[in-house]
Amino acid sequence: MAADNMQRTGLVKNEKIREKNFELFKQRYGAELTIDPDEDEKYRMEEAEDGEIVLYIRDVTPGQDLRLNSIYNPSYEAARWAEKQEILNRRTTLVILGFSTSVFVRALFKKLRPDSVFFVYEPLEDLFSFVCAFADLSDIITEPRIRLYVTENQRKNISNDMIHDLATFRPESKGIITPFYSENEAFNKLCHEMENVMGTTACYQQDRGRNALRCRMFAWNHMRNAHILADLRDRIPKDIPLIIVSAGPSLRKNAEVLKRIKGHAFILSTDRALMVLDEYDITPDAVISLDAEKSPDFMNVKVAQNIPVICSYQLNSESQKLFYDRRIFYHALGYEYDLIGPKVEAQNGLDQGGNVSGGAFTVCEFLGIKTVILIGQDLAFLNGKHHADGRNDGVPLTAAKEIKGINGEMVLSNDMWIGFRDFFERRIAANPDMRVIDATEGGALIEGTEIMTLAEVADKVCTKEYDLQKIFDDLPNAQSDKEYEEMLEREEQWLEQLDMIAENSKELEVLSRQLLRISKYQSIDDAAATKKLNKMDKLRLEIYETRINTLMEEFWIEDLYSIPDYTFMVRNNEEAIPVFESAMKFYGKYPEDCMSLKKELQEAIAKGKEDYEKEKRGEKID
Repeated sequence: MAADNMQRTGLVKNEKIREKNFELFKQRYGAELTIDPDEDEKYRMEEAEDGEIVLYIRDVTPGQDLRLNSIYNPSYEAARWAEKQEILNRRTTLVILGFSTSVFVRALFKKLRPDSVFFVYEPLEDLFSFVCAFADLSDIITEPRIRLYVTENQRKNISNDMIHDLATFRPESKGIITPFYSENEAFNKLCHEMENVMGTTACYQQDRGRNALRCRMFAWNHMRNAHILADLRDRIPKDIPLIIVSAGPSLRKNAEVLKRIKGHAFILSTDRALMVLDEYDITPDAVISLDAEKSPDFMNVKVAQNIPVICSYQLNSESQKLFYDRRIFYHALGYEYDLIGPKVEAQNGLDQGGNVSGGAFTVCEFLGIKTVILIGQDLAFLNGKHHADGRNDGVPLTAAKEIKGINGEMVLSNDMWIGFRDFFERRIAANPDMRVIDATEGGALIEGTEIMTLAEVADKVCTKEYDLQKIFDDLPNAQSDKEYEEMLEREEQWLEQLDMIAENSKELEVLSRQLLRISKYQSIDDAAATKKLNKMDKLRLEIYETRINTLMEEFWIEDLYSIPDYTFMVRNNEEAIPVFESAMKFYGKYPEDCMSLKKELQEAIAKGKEDYEKEKRGEKID
């Protein structure tokens, strides 16, 4: 800690500068900064030897003030600190604890690539407001790649914003603590969530991405008897409560109470909870399922025979067949938007928390539900059990950890479930007008929920009757015959584009090899290199202008970290060598990836046409 009780040249606040900073902050973030009337008793500002500002926190220890940056040359010291940060030469998203005087943020901004993004978490609004009176921060406040979270309401949203960035761009990610700031629980939680999201994304791409796309391709070519969630939204009563039935081990405690609630709330069961509801002969109003990998056996039960499934486009294709004319799709991506049209309402970058219960919560948000009740949402073990059905499927593989339970006691959970809890907490915080009741009657505490028993919910919340069947009657089909034919034409265009991408990639591999040689033995600034780089830019732009390339990157390329950056950072030979090494390897394999996807898309189209003819003859598809 840089303790200091020496008095140097004090600086006087400039309220005009502060007013300018405050106004720019409000314009960008829509948030009003406040001034602590006691700020001079908490902080002081002095002048460094080079004329920069030096910030102090008063009386951190008796007679000692804490200095937050160098008294000699703050920018130089910050640059030295930034150089020590180990960050790969890739697009990077940083979450930074502490704004200080901005000198450390500026140093990182200067060091990192111009496509890096900075989420700056400042825990002390009054400190930031104080700094605003001494430094013109207009360049920092208005910089699109720097996002400041200073007020309490802003800090509540940083997790959602950060996760959207990570899910959309799949960058490298890193948490950094600014010098002289201490770790705090909120920042540690942010870093933990960031690690979970990036780890889940990488594993998903490698292990499940291709199968998910196969299921999407089945859905695209079988939309004629399906439905879209947006059409259901207009039919949902505005005041209807919705119960998310999850498969946690506490579900058996109150499953019987659901019989009393039937017809008084929208009962949405997760796929795995269906088996337990079937035991109790409780028919939910709908089931939700998202997973391309999950067995359809979970939903092949009596109580699900006549209800719809609200599902992702990448629902297991066998599960899609089970609910063939009862599928209600949501979470469309840009691919569905291009193929099916704007009625699907694309939701790119949607955070669903990594599990089906999280997906159910996002459905509530999409439908405009104002009262959500959670049951079976333990996120913890109960007498050693992890699910109410007693099956071993889905047993957590991570180490057990104790966390706070809903009754104040400690319960046994794990990192995966803690990540699910974090999802609910951030979505609840993002929906202040939504009432969320946890009626699980056990398990982990989810901050922001009301704790009630399901019997209390039945008596006090779910008191009005609703005709739920009427909501689903005569939902329009997602696609007409004419729209199906038009979609087939767009799919054929994608097949042609895959051929183009494969040919361009062959040329790009050769150019990458040539530029790698130049980078090693000549200069990347040579005219010959510039000509080749321009040729690469042209070929790559043709690839990037296609939707099918984005689809390849999101689902089909098994190593997402092998994908070259959109912009090549080759300002010198040192930067250029790893760029062209990785580009040569990637484009060498890309034609093979293109042809394998082309083959499977052709098969999906052919299967769709075959089943279309069966439907017209009144035959069942297989």
